[in-house]
Amino acid sequence: MDLTHNITREVCYARGDHGGELVAQPLRSSAQTSSKTSPLAPVPAPERDSVNGLESARDLLNQFQELAKGGSLNYERRRRPYAFYGGNHSSVSDTLQANLWKFRLTTVSRDVLDYMVTHHDKQALVETTQAKLGEHFGCSQTKVSKAIGQLTRHNFTWKEKRGLYRLNPLYAYGWGSDNHRVLVVTLQTVLLAHQIEIPTVRKKETS
Repeated sequence: MDLTHNITREVCYARGDHGGELVAQPLRSSAQTSSKTSPLAPVPAPERDSVNGLESARDLLNQFQELAKGGSLNYERRRRPYAFYGGNHSSVSDTLQANLWKFRLTTVSRDVLDYMVTHHDKQALVETTQAKLGEHFGCSQTKVSKAIGQLTRHNFTWKEKRGLYRLNPLYAYGWGSDNHRVLVVTLQTVLLAHQIEIPTVRKKETS
């Protein structure tokens, strides 16, 4: 299929040497870069969102809208938000994962977040209650409530209704990529209202 999308990198599946399972391999770029650079070449402009290295939710949503028409998801390796394992698709924002420490999540908050990442359905919904989570983690319901409150303030998750929470699919998603595209496009208005912003952490001055 002829893909006309503006891309930075493509991922394809190639037959591996490990049991014949499919593994992701990068395709060589068809564009040849010049080895000669003008000595008077201007300094390249800074990339978008260079402050925190995270593409805005609107940029991601625009990409998914284009992908919904047909195409292949593309990314820069250093910002790699999507990973493929054999025939399964799992996506986690590398940028958010690398900066998760800046959110200062409590231990219970991180436990709840990890639980949602591994227990959501195709709609990124997690059916559970605070009481069940407290029993699962061996802590009080009060601690779970505070943990969900912290995650909600940072838009990692939010409550849809009693006993039903939504995991932000722009942070993590564990189903097929086609499902991911459709879901993000469907939730675009909601996701724009629940953007995850990486906190600015200032280094403490040494005394």
